[in-house]
Amino acid sequence: MKVLFAPLNYGNIKQDGMCDAFVGAGCDLKVFDYFAHFNSHKNLKHVREHFVNTARSFKPDLVHLQVQHTNILDEASVRRIKQINPNTIITNWTGDVRNYIPPTYKKVAKAADYNLISSTGQIESFKKALVKNVRYWQTGYNPKLYYPNLDVKYFEFDCVFIGNCDKREKYPGAKTRIDACRLLQREFGKGFKLHGAHWPKELVSSGSVDQRSITKIYHRSTSLLNISHYNDLGHYFSDRLLMCMASGRPVISLAFPGWQSYFTHMADIIIVDDIKEIPNMVHWCKNNPEHATFIGRSGAAKVFAEHTYYSRVLELLEIVGLQ
Repeated sequence: MKVLFAPLNYGNIKQDGMCDAFVGAGCDLKVFDYFAHFNSHKNLKHVREHFVNTARSFKPDLVHLQVQHTNILDEASVRRIKQINPNTIITNWTGDVRNYIPPTYKKVAKAADYNLISSTGQIESFKKALVKNVRYWQTGYNPKLYYPNLDVKYFEFDCVFIGNCDKREKYPGAKTRIDACRLLQREFGKGFKLHGAHWPKELVSSGSVDQRSITKIYHRSTSLLNISHYNDLGHYFSDRLLMCMASGRPVISLAFPGWQSYFTHMADIIIVDDIKEIPNMVHWCKNNPEHATFIGRSGAAKVFAEHTYYSRVLELLEIVGLQ
């Protein structure tokens, strides 16, 4: 099976995990890194023509697009590929959640066979926006980057949160994150470690970290915190949750609709319904290290078994009928 994958690679974030997953699933993979092509040529027409010609010569069974909010690949290019190779299945995925549907995603959706989003909570809004054949397809993680370290016995931090504070998009969970971090800083002082950009100065963030360094920071903490920018959408969680759980440390996560279909409270994750519960659960992890470690390791086993990109690729191939 031939797959042409157009990943959203930018900065230090590369979709190597998805590439490994396609190959691991037995696919003949060709990657079209449209950002790299654009950065080389600075010419949208050239990049789009190159993309179409790549599909023309490769003749893929599946074109998997991660366009999201970018405008380098457009609807017309996707339509041309479909005209050249009518039997090629085209999927259009976004792992981002916004208060609106990115116009670039919506335009490409018109030419795609399947349009995939990472929550069930926004399916109806996408349908109302005339996005056709909308399906739920959750995000995954790269086990080469996020993994447990079973040799760690002593922890530098009581709790760690890694994420940005983005007020521009007016995410409904932004204030919840800030309030939770303030509670943890008030309770644990320097025992609470915060990483990420644009946080209020009084929270003393240690700044952004490279994706390849995150796991090593998580390994140094008694517990980890997960709060998404959206905590009220059905089955939505960001890939942060999977990265945290994959590290093998116990994860304290704010509840989200449908979490029970994935995880088990106090067995592979610690779920709280209110941020006021978070400091108490951090103390619980410190006072019950054996149980906390059991939860952390069980969480790592759970996500490795069910939530890697390899698992997601198998789901994708089943959705489009190519498995």
